[in-house]
Amino acid sequence: MMHLHVSDLNAWFQHLLALELEHDFSCKLTEITTQPWGMREFCLYDPSGVLWRVAQNNDDVQQC
Repeated sequence: MMHLHVSDLNAWFQHLLALELEHDFSCKLTEITTQPWGMREFCLYDPSGVLWRVAQNNDDVQQC
């Protein structure tokens, strides 16, 4: 598993959608979710089975 922390999650998500990875390489891209611990994230499963978690801190969620 790889974890990539980015400053603009929406831009990364839109970029990966535009690449059509799911169609061209049989990758799986999940929807963006907000976790209770203050991160927004989506996952990408690449063709070799590696899970990529792409995340951004969510400043709208109060940190514990």
